[in-house]
Order: sequence, then C-alpha cells, then structure tokens
Amino acid sequence: MSQVKKLAGETVIYGMGSILPKVLNFLLLAPYLTRILDQENYGIHGILYAYVALLISIYTLRLETAYFRFATSGDHKDNAYESAFTIVLIFSIFVSAIIFVNAEFLAAFITKVEDARYIRWFSIILLLDACSSLPFAKLRLENRPILFSAIKVINVLIAAVMIFLYLSIFPRMESQQLLSGFPFYYSPGRELDYVFLSNLVASLAVLILLIPQLRKVKLTIDKVLLKKMLKYSLPLIIVGVAGAINQVFDRVFISKLIEGANGIASSGIYNGAAKVAVVMSLFATAFNYAAEPFFFKSYKDKDSTVLYAHILKAFVIAGCFVFLGICLFLDQAKYLIGDGYWEGMNIVPVLLMAYLFLGIYYNISIWYKLKDKTFMGAVISIAGAIITIVANILLIPTIGAIGAAWSGLICFILMCAMAYFTGKRNLEIPYDIKNIFIYIFGAVILYYFGLKVDGLGINIWLIILIKGSIFIAYVGYAFWKDRTLIKI
Repeated sequence: MSQVKKLAGETVIYGMGSILPKVLNFLLLAPYLTRILDQENYGIHGILYAYVALLISIYTLRLETAYFRFATSGDHKDNAYESAFTIVLIFSIFVSAIIFVNAEFLAAFITKVEDARYIRWFSIILLLDACSSLPFAKLRLENRPILFSAIKVINVLIAAVMIFLYLSIFPRMESQQLLSGFPFYYSPGRELDYVFLSNLVASLAVLILLIPQLRKVKLTIDKVLLKKMLKYSLPLIIVGVAGAINQVFDRVFISKLIEGANGIASSGIYNGAAKVAVVMSLFATAFNYAAEPFFFKSYKDKDSTVLYAHILKAFVIAGCFVFLGICLFLDQAKYLIGDGYWEGMNIVPVLLMAYLFLGIYYNISIWYKLKDKTFMGAVISIAGAIITIVANILLIPTIGAIGAAWSGLICFILMCAMAYFTGKRNLEIPYDIKNIFIYIFGAVILYYFGLKVDGLGINIWLIILIKGSIFIAYVGYAFWKDRTLIKI
C-alpha cells in the first residue's frame, strides 16, 4: 500500500474517533441546538467552549505530544507514559480546584455571575478530559484506531442522547405530567444546563471506558525523563493556547468588541453559522491526528521529506474539494442550522479558507517537532495570536462579526508563511508551492463564478446542475493532474 494511501486510510479511521464524533455533533446537535437555544444562550455555549479549547492545552501540559516523541526514541515507552499521566493528574486536580473555588469571579468576567455553576461543571469536565488525554495518545501510538474511535463515538452519542432526552422528550413528558415518580431531576427552562451536564456525564463515561488503559499505570515520575519531556512540551502549551485564540476565541472577541447587549447574541449567530464551516476544521484535525505519529515514525525513512511534500499537496487538493463543495451549495447548506442564524452565513467561505490554511500549517509546521525545536512553534503561535488579537480589535468594530473570520484567515496565512520560511532553514522539504496555489486560487475563482450563476435568476435545479458540473470538473482536473499521488 502506498504511503499516501496509508495515511489517508489512517486519517479516515482516526476521523472516526476525532472527527466522526464532531461530525455527529455537527449533524445531530448543531441543527438541533440552533433551533432550541436562543442566540444569547448559544453565544454563551460558544464562549465557554472557546475557553475549554484554550485551557485543555494547559491542563494536559501537551505531554501527549511529548509522549509520542520520547516513547518512539529509546526505551522510554512505559516511563514516558506513567510520568506524563502522573503529572497531568496532579496538575489538573490543582487547576480545577482553583477554578471551582473562584467560579463566581470567573463567570462575572466571562459572561455573567449567574453562570458560575457552568464554570464549576467545566472545571470537572476539563479534569476528566485531561486524564483521558494520555490513554488516548497511547492508543494512537499503538495503532489501535478502532478502539480509539469507538470510545470517542460513544462519548458524543451519550451526550447527544442525554441532550435529546432533556431538551425534547422530558419537556413533552412534563407537559403531559408523565414525569412524576421518575428517579431523575428535570426542571423546565434550563436547556443550556442540560447541554453542559450531558457533556460532563459523557466525559466521565469516557474515562470509565479507558480504565483498562489506566489499570496498570503506576503513579510514578521519572524525574530525569519528565524534565526532558516538559522541556519539549512547554513551548507546545504556548502553541496550544495561542492556537485556541486563533481558532475559537473569535466567539469571545465578538462578545467583547460588539457594544451593548448584542455582543453575546452576535457571538451566538456567528457560532451557529460557523458550524457549517466546521467540516474543514474537522478534516484538518483528523489529518493532524493521523499525521503526527506518522511523521514521527517515518522521519528516518529514505526520501521522507519528498513524502511529506506529496502529503501536503494531497491534503490541499482534498481541502479544496471541501471548500468548493460547500461554497457552491451554501444556499442548501444553510438548512443545517436554524433560520435564526442564517444572517451569519457570509462568514462561511472565509472560515472554510481559514481552516484550510490551518490544515496547511499543521503540515508544514511539523519540522519543529521533528527537529526538537518546539520553541519555534511557540514563537510562531505567539505571533499568530498577536495578529489575531490586533486584527479582531481593528476589524470587528468596523465590519462586524465577519471581521473575526477575516482575522482568522489572515492569521493562518501568515503563520503558514512563517512556518514555511523558518522550516526551509532547518528541514528542506520540496513542497510544490506553485501547484498548491493553483488549486487554491482555482477553487476560489470557481466559487465566485458560482455566485455569478446565482445572480442569473434561473431555475434552482438548473443552478444546482451548473454548480454540480463545476465541482465535478474541478475534481476531474485534480485527479487527471495529480493521479500519481495515490500511487506514492
């Protein structure tokens, strides 16, 4: 089997674990929650999950990546796992205790003081998820994607079932007075509470399912090895925090930079519309899950850098398929979310392209992990975070919520440039930059051509036929031009 095919297969399999749950979340919950929750509550939903994305890198100390690095070099596999898990457990308990005790203060800053209970629940969720991070990393390193995927899917199914029960089934039963005598608590009007509590229960269930991976773990620390791992991973914490600012903190920026009571509601509209673009983000994440251990394992192979170049091109081609497929059919894609969020659909093409460049960054930034120069990742990520913050401050008050989407695109393009030019001096990889940009610009041009088709005022089915032909022609060109990629 070719290396590109192998990685594609692993991307699909890991997508079952890291992406399928989010796809299920997107397909089941995004259409549902945007029809159940009002814009303000959905804004709070997006804001709090943005903080979770930022904090998880701090909780895990990014030792799952350090585990990949040190478990694949020398005889450190068990010691690396046990040392990493032990310190993550201790540190996570400490941080969660601080958050739990100061919930009112934090809630007043993030949304409003009445939301303190949400902060306490998320302190527990973060603790549970941090404790699960190393067992999941171990499954990835041991090439056990089926078990990895099954547990991830169970996580989202538990959350989805609970949400449907508490937001649809139980309210109907309550209205018909059918809940009396049932051994559970239900109170009408607490929809957002039940969404977050469902997440908590699902995270607890995941940790229980991972007990076989934890049962034989000794809570011990190899001080010498842990010091090396932390030296490697600490810059990656900065990468993770900055990455969260770049990727999901747009919801927070909107809530703070749009004046008045409309800030959180505008964030909710943005959060809802962004769910349509999340497909590209999920694709990039699935690729990253599969590619990171793959790159480490193949680094010493002959012509590995040539292989990395082919992988980037294959990723860009697939990403352009996603971009063009969604953008050409935005009028149909909008039905994936509630109509109260349609006014935010203009952000979708910009976010799709932003997430495509995020995936490109995942590819070309691998050099600093392979060369043990993770501090360069921190430098690039800090620069990206500064660009994001400045761009949001300048653009959101001027052009509204779409300024957050443009800020993300600007940030990821510049981060790709920084990673590419610093990488050239450390690990020469022969990327086919010319044809990569041809694919990207070609997809953008065809999207704008699709907009012109929309303006013709012709029958909707004829419009769909023309756009479908455009998409098929683009895919056909890619397979004709780079058909050899699947043989590499």
